[in-house]
Amino acid sequence: MAATQMLLHRPPARTRQRLSATDHVLWMADRAVRRLGGPGFETQTVLRLKARLDADRLQSALDRLGEQYPVVTARLQVAENESAAWWRFMPGARCRIREKWLDSSRSEDVLNAAAALLTARQRLSECDPISFYVLHCPDERDVFIAQYNHTLLDNNAAIPLLAHLNVLADEAASPNPPPGHDSRFVRRHLTRFDCQRRRRAMRDASRSWSRSLRGGVVQLGEPLGRTEAPVELRIQSRQLEPSDVNAFRQRVIETCGFPNLSMAILASAFRAIAQLAPLRPAAKNLMAGIGLDLGIRSKPGPLFGNPVSAVPIRATPEDIVDRDKLVRILGRQFREHLQSNADIGILQLMPFLSRRPADAEVAINLAMREGFSLWYACFGSTDAIGTEFCGAGIEDVFFTGPAWPPMGLTLLVNQFRGRLLFQATFVPACVSEETVARFLDEMMRDLLASRSC
Repeated sequence: MAATQMLLHRPPARTRQRLSATDHVLWMADRAVRRLGGPGFETQTVLRLKARLDADRLQSALDRLGEQYPVVTARLQVAENESAAWWRFMPGARCRIREKWLDSSRSEDVLNAAAALLTARQRLSECDPISFYVLHCPDERDVFIAQYNHTLLDNNAAIPLLAHLNVLADEAASPNPPPGHDSRFVRRHLTRFDCQRRRRAMRDASRSWSRSLRGGVVQLGEPLGRTEAPVELRIQSRQLEPSDVNAFRQRVIETCGFPNLSMAILASAFRAIAQLAPLRPAAKNLMAGIGLDLGIRSKPGPLFGNPVSAVPIRATPEDIVDRDKLVRILGRQFREHLQSNADIGILQLMPFLSRRPADAEVAINLAMREGFSLWYACFGSTDAIGTEFCGAGIEDVFFTGPAWPPMGLTLLVNQFRGRLLFQATFVPACVSEETVARFLDEMMRDLLASRSC
């Protein structure tokens, strides 16, 4: 668990807290994204509400959050040789609501506003690592956005964080102090496994990533020239209704024996990319990095840090011809990674990378520049957030993610009240609006066709 977890419900006497190894590596990934022209390695959780939220209750909740977790208003400091980094606390700083008024309530305009927030470059040395926005729509509804840098927290903490804010917004509630986990939490998790097993898992995970990054990767994006200015990001969305989702899930069960929707969706994404990508003879594989929640977030769990791992999932042009076969291939790869303790291996690898920033930078830059066909995650159901947020009913909950050249495409998927929501963030300078629309439409056709095969 990240070092930020030893923050208790009172501000610490010390003025800074060192990043854990995993958080440090994700900071290096954030820097790699910026060097490629992306504005940062940041993700948004978006709540479309049915009415105006209670801004006073929200501000009260944010004040209490800042008191419990001073890291939410901290600034990042980095050692001269980049071998270590710290959160520097800002005594007296408050989490503030950033309000914006929209001219339209249309979904497309809300997504454009969210994309504009993702596009704006924010430096961790100067800005809060998590920002809270309220977009006021002209139809008397609000949109709440929490935008967070992955140096601070993984996306799996987003819904627990917003649920915690809802508790803090209730002045009558007396929530328990946040858990006092510290940077030793992940190390304790690792010590459950013997040293030989951890080293073997680290070696296997490293080799797996190395093999996956060879041979060229099929991408929709076109390379851009070097630029100091951050590129613009845009967002498009699609959704499947509950009846279609249920039929799709049943087909997945028939195909591979269990409802692994993530791999089935990835199969359709790979097939759509293969149809639309520019012909590049050197590109031999389709590849995505898949995050693994390690299941070590306790309840009530720590809200910040990155207790996650990642494995490569790939397919060849031959694999994608038969969709059901492809779903089985991807599912088998995923299970094999778990059986080989890849999650332990990546955790064991993080301290090694954080101590060797030059080697880590080469590996991370290669992965971000040439390693992926798309940046992809399927986050499951967000229903645990409840029905209201700060006094307003919740209409939709979804995620938008980072994107950067030359890959230029991120697909985040989640389920809410039976519907599957798909958000594609993209760089229009290297993947056009038309191409992204065709990608999403082809995915939807492939998913819907699969339910009746």
